[in-house]
Amino acid sequence: MSEQTSARPVVVIGGACGDMLLSVPRMPLSGEDVEAKDNGLQIGGCAFNVARVLSQLGVPVVNGMPVGNGSWGVSVAAAMAALNLPIVMRHPEMDNGWCLALAEPNGERTFISVTGCEANMTPQMLQQLQPTQDALIYVNGYELFGDGGQALRDWILAQSQQKVIDFGPRLPGIPPEFITALFGSNTILTLNRDEARYLLGEGDLIALAQDYAEHSSLTLICRLDKDGAWICPPKSAPCAIAAYRVEVVDTIGAGDAHSGGLLAGLSAGWPLAQAVDLANRVAACVVAVQGSSQVPNWATLQQRFPDAPQLSTH
Repeated sequence: MSEQTSARPVVVIGGACGDMLLSVPRMPLSGEDVEAKDNGLQIGGCAFNVARVLSQLGVPVVNGMPVGNGSWGVSVAAAMAALNLPIVMRHPEMDNGWCLALAEPNGERTFISVTGCEANMTPQMLQQLQPTQDALIYVNGYELFGDGGQALRDWILAQSQQKVIDFGPRLPGIPPEFITALFGSNTILTLNRDEARYLLGEGDLIALAQDYAEHSSLTLICRLDKDGAWICPPKSAPCAIAAYRVEVVDTIGAGDAHSGGLLAGLSAGWPLAQAVDLANRVAACVVAVQGSSQVPNWATLQQRFPDAPQLSTH
């Protein structure tokens, strides 16, 4: 794989937040005291993690991440400046949120989140975004849930551009009528195993995803960890994209890295299968290191994963 020239900008909408990283031997029980290792503080958040991947891969990013007016906002603004991302939206009252991220020895991560301005966008803030017709739009479920996500949900439904939506763990708080309103649009839903189960129910996950895709006219990408990712489009057979084997350090930011790789491939005009294979590679690099900030560039990807993808049908 060689470096690409991206043809389409990506509007990245969502949160840039503080991440406080701890390694724990196991999750504590209620009332228990567990010794942890302090792995430092970084600016993360799903949207910022995606923007970091895109910037590293040379993809043009339109910054749809609010900056708050408190101490976290100062740190977020500095992190955006380091990625050469001009600030488009500022929240007049709230600070950015933050997250305590607990990583266990098997790489599993648990988040305790404090919501900030990123989940309370106003129509006036969103009016600052004027995506071109050829742009890709990425949005995360952390900013779509609850009353604070109403303005963003309305804005998303008003846009005709291709969208990539990662509902994430806040899927249960996203109004079903918003999801139904997406039916028939040019939208890709990317879901991990748990999110897919919540949306689709119990049974053969890929068969359920394919039925959902055909009914909704949406494309689903089911991310199944070491089992790779399945593409379930509305009008053709499901396609499996194999995972890349690495030693997992932690899974913080793995889904965001996958979304970033997917968007980079789509930005370059690659077929969806090739874009998902790129996403698998980027995610594999991120889970092999601590935290979400060490994302690969094109040279690293070419060096680590020189083999062509293996595709199959279900």
